[in-house]
Amino acid sequence: MKQLILYLFSILFLSNLLSAQTDNSIKYRAPLEIPLIISANFGELRPNHFHMGVDFKTNGVEGQKLVAIERGYVSRISVSPNGYGKAIYINHPNGITSVYAHCSAFLGKIDALVKLTQEQNKNFEVEIFPSSTDIVLTKGENFALSGNTGHSTAPHLHFELRDTKTETALNPLKFGFDIVDEIPPEILGLKIYSLTERGYRIKGKSKNIAVKKGKYGYTIGGNTAILSSDFCTENGGIGIAFEVLDHHSKATNPIGIYGSYLLVNKDTLFGNKVDSISFPSTRYINSHIDYEENSVNKRKYQKSFRTAENNLSIYNRSGLGIIYMTPKDSSEITYVAYDTKNNKSQLKFKLKISPGPLNVIQQKNDFLFPDKTFSQKNELLEIKIPEGCLYEPVPKNLQIGSLVSIGSAATPVQLPIQIKLPLKSTNLPTEKYYIAANSKYIPTKFSDGWLSAEVKSLGAFSVQLDTVGPSLSPLNFTINEPISAKKTLSWKITENKTAISDYDLYIDGKWYLLEFESKGSYVFFRVPTGLKNKHTVKIITKDVCGNESIWEMDMSF
Repeated sequence: MKQLILYLFSILFLSNLLSAQTDNSIKYRAPLEIPLIISANFGELRPNHFHMGVDFKTNGVEGQKLVAIERGYVSRISVSPNGYGKAIYINHPNGITSVYAHCSAFLGKIDALVKLTQEQNKNFEVEIFPSSTDIVLTKGENFALSGNTGHSTAPHLHFELRDTKTETALNPLKFGFDIVDEIPPEILGLKIYSLTERGYRIKGKSKNIAVKKGKYGYTIGGNTAILSSDFCTENGGIGIAFEVLDHHSKATNPIGIYGSYLLVNKDTLFGNKVDSISFPSTRYINSHIDYEENSVNKRKYQKSFRTAENNLSIYNRSGLGIIYMTPKDSSEITYVAYDTKNNKSQLKFKLKISPGPLNVIQQKNDFLFPDKTFSQKNELLEIKIPEGCLYEPVPKNLQIGSLVSIGSAATPVQLPIQIKLPLKSTNLPTEKYYIAANSKYIPTKFSDGWLSAEVKSLGAFSVQLDTVGPSLSPLNFTINEPISAKKTLSWKITENKTAISDYDLYIDGKWYLLEFESKGSYVFFRVPTGLKNKHTVKIITKDVCGNESIWEMDMSF
């Protein structure tokens, strides 16, 4: 009884905590001083991850004022040529952290701290964690400008809300921001699958069905989907996925949906709603969607079922969503998609199974399985694929030789695969060697005659050698051109085999900040106003294998 009381109390506590982090309890001000128009919403489907925030348009330009949505303190500052680019994290008193990514510039104390840290570390890329009293912001205070840094394809603000303790991403659209939306989601298609009892799709047993929008809503041809009897198995069933997207008022671009549910014979069988997503689980998007349809045909079918291994928190039903049917059965199907403003779209149809025999599934031993660990160890290879790494069973296809291969590079994986390959005797330093996965560099370590790496892919693995440093060439000036009027100098930086690890600029031996822009792969130098006359400019670039290149020139500023 005591354990039951504690359990009920903990459920009530968590429920109250979640309630405190939704739309009615906390009213933030907008993070921008211009009207909020969404270009991408929370939970939108991206390669290997859900979109963990909301993207707000900035009128196609950089430099819009970013302001604090509530009082708080800057808890983290990140500067990187990749990912979020220049980003600010603000902890608020209510246990929520707001995140502003892809900034073009920091202001005030933040800017001063970043420049000081870069100077001390002699590095463009920095990660700073101020104390709770270092940089305190008031509600509405301007602390940075919007931009396009990092992995951003156009100027915008990527904005997140997170639980400060767990760092779980929360849906910002549930916190009362003033955003108009009167447009319901759009249902584009459906796909039906034959499933095993664990929710795995049976190869060759799927059917695409077109969806049409008419005067009275969404329909399919004849309002009936008919499947052959061999879609049914002794222990498995039927699964359905839907191609669906949403639209926001004042925005022309499509966005992802907030939630949906599936009813079978008027009973709710399955549902999902993206109120929150943890970062460790976001890669399960590869199981949530029909991965092959997305990668091959660019169609985003979201499953209204799941596999036994998929524990995403977005699902609000404990079952797998499998529809259990036998030949000659018929079921009434209703699918509803909705947004945060409760605009809804609905599709109803009948699902029929033709008479005939069941499909008999043969157990195969030459497969890799999600619920099992696979390991192999000999003088040519050590590999371990952990339990929970795969989303569905895949052919093993293990080949060991000068090139080691397992499975297919087109197969997504959830967890890192551990791989070791022997490094035979060589006269070159071991740091020059690395493991390539499907011809691409992966971070590699060396110990006791073996190269080791962790990689999130199947496919072909080999030992490769890199002895050539990155190359550097002027982008916005020529050697014979006067540069005294230029405010910024830029160079194209190229690394053909591995990855760039460092880039430093020196003028007459003194270090200056050189920034790296991953889009276009170039570095640039903002010329200080006081820099005049002729100076020797040297740029040293290095790759992860320790190869170094030097670009040097006497330049008149």
